[in-house]
Amino acid sequence: MIPTADQLAAIAGQERGDLARIPFAVLVRALAAAGRTARVDIVRKPLIKSILFEGGVPVDCRSNLLHETFGRFLVERGDLSDQEASALAAETTRSGLPPGEVLIRDRRMRPSEVFRALQANLAKKLLDGFTWRQGSFRIQRSTTRAESPLKVKVAQLVVTGIVKLARQEEIDQGVAALVGKRLVLHPDPPYSLADIRLSEAQRTVARSLLRGKGLAELAAESQLPFAEIGRLIYALAVLGIVVPEDRRDEPSMRISGTDTKAVARVSRVLPRPSSGDELQAVRDEVHMAYLRYRTQDAFALLGLEETASAVEMEDAYLAFSQRFAPWRFSGELAVLGEKAEALFLAGGRAFGELSDPDQRNALRARLKQRRQGGGKKPAADRFAIRSELLDPAVQFAKGCSLLAAERFAEALELLAFAYDLDPQNSRYRSELAYCRFRHHPHEARTVLEELDDTLRINPNFGLARYYRGVILGEQGELARAEEDLRRAIKLMRPDRRPIEALKELVARKA
Repeated sequence: MIPTADQLAAIAGQERGDLARIPFAVLVRALAAAGRTARVDIVRKPLIKSILFEGGVPVDCRSNLLHETFGRFLVERGDLSDQEASALAAETTRSGLPPGEVLIRDRRMRPSEVFRALQANLAKKLLDGFTWRQGSFRIQRSTTRAESPLKVKVAQLVVTGIVKLARQEEIDQGVAALVGKRLVLHPDPPYSLADIRLSEAQRTVARSLLRGKGLAELAAESQLPFAEIGRLIYALAVLGIVVPEDRRDEPSMRISGTDTKAVARVSRVLPRPSSGDELQAVRDEVHMAYLRYRTQDAFALLGLEETASAVEMEDAYLAFSQRFAPWRFSGELAVLGEKAEALFLAGGRAFGELSDPDQRNALRARLKQRRQGGGKKPAADRFAIRSELLDPAVQFAKGCSLLAAERFAEALELLAFAYDLDPQNSRYRSELAYCRFRHHPHEARTVLEELDDTLRINPNFGLARYYRGVILGEQGELARAEEDLRRAIKLMRPDRRPIEALKELVARKA
């Protein structure tokens, strides 16, 4: 589905919908175009995800999947062991601190590292939505303010989700509407191509559209597989960057309420960090403040006691403004500019609140009530999903045991469930494909296509390469099988399975 501006507006105004009819990519794009602040629940039983959008930007996501919790995410990345993740969860519960704060406090990770990990965790949770073929969504106006300062760039999310993970059926349906048409870049697109990370080959395709091209011409000129070009073009068309030439002059599906820079870029000469350690200290200071600022009241943000005088408030605000003045962040620190600007503006709002006697006294009353236990539960508690967490790793381990015992039908059911819960996991998908082949050898072609798709997403995943080599060998395609097994040997060291499989293959050829 490639939506028009009217369709985007209609989708963003819906209360409920079906993901089989409105793909997740289009739903995200519609909420961004409308600048919606809303909570979106997507459900495919037993899976539940709740996503918070602020001004059309995804800022938080909760689910009932164990592997999507921050601790488990760090385990999968190799940053924590299972025991350390369990200890982190226990300390988070005991102290009431977010897990990131605990890791920073205990010097396990730097603030900048925690921020990057939280951002990657949020993106991974959102990307799962692009794999859903079925399910429903519900959009409800949100009064919950996310405590996390994270933001995911919609354009990058949509491109990554479609190019890597979207179902082929969705791509085929979307691209079908563009076949035979001359495609161009919209002269006033909602998003800039410069802000999207593309490979050099993808940029070459995009540049070709400056002169207008059809899909067949793009495939011939770029020498990229047609399926790869189709995914890229579909993603850019959903974003309104690529349009058929006869729609070039239609108004852009520009984002409502697009952020404008509220802070003037004043040119000043300020002392700048010189050494690597000083630069890292500045990065950590900004990230630490940025991670906390949405959970802090005006006093805490400016580092003030509730009894602070007017002079102390002014001094604290001036010091805070100087620390996070956006014009300080250029050169190597330019990447921090957006975060510094958010802090700078937050500091101004905090000082405005404290400067007004009525607002200041109301804040003091709320803080007193909270200390006495009479305050409302934090927004994060109201947003959290409380259903029992689903653990795909448990189902996967049981499935692998059954596969080893050649109980293929039972293994297939558990491996399919594990993959359904965690569709970005290449190992789950590879074991599921191999189990399906063992149970239904006549489906070899379909299984090979699944392994091909796994390698498209993760080209250096050795297990998929190994299973493809084994299946090709059994299908009599010995040359291709040998090539895959030799590559698998390098990718899977020290696992000896591909070595033994290659020995058998060579013996068979002899």
